[in-house]
Amino acid sequence: MAKIRQEFLIYSFLGWVLENCFNKVTVGTFIKPNFLYGPVKPMYGFGGVLLARSFEKNPKHFLSASIVIPLAVEWCSGKWLDTRYHLKYWDYSKEKVQLGGYICFKFAICWVVLAQVVVRLIQPLLNRWLNLTGQLAIWQRLFRSFLLDCAVTLYQREKALAK
Repeated sequence: MAKIRQEFLIYSFLGWVLENCFNKVTVGTFIKPNFLYGPVKPMYGFGGVLLARSFEKNPKHFLSASIVIPLAVEWCSGKWLDTRYHLKYWDYSKEKVQLGGYICFKFAICWVVLAQVVVRLIQPLLNRWLNLTGQLAIWQRLFRSFLLDCAVTLYQREKALAK
């Protein structure tokens, strides 16, 4: 379980880096608005962990998993943020092939490519690195910090909704 939490944190952080780099290239600013206060995007954490486990379990069917998992995570995240908090951090509604503005064909292709990079390049490196650092107490502190960030953010956002 500890390894999954560590992978989740790392993929969440890498997703934050990826999105901010993409924002820098497309919009010109590095920092993109984020739901949480810390430098993490949990949807990438969930996606990365699910993709890694899917590949370990059945590499033959990974292509279909690399389509379904990222799209499901992205759609559920977008729908939840929009429905619950009226937040729309991305909007694909102007894309030709899209669903609710939450997912689209163009980025689905990107997620398939990124999924291959994750399981074939990043995950093996991550496994080696976590074998060296996995028992360090910093991992527990980082995960507690993430949980505290979630609790504070949700409390503040729910309080704002109640007004």
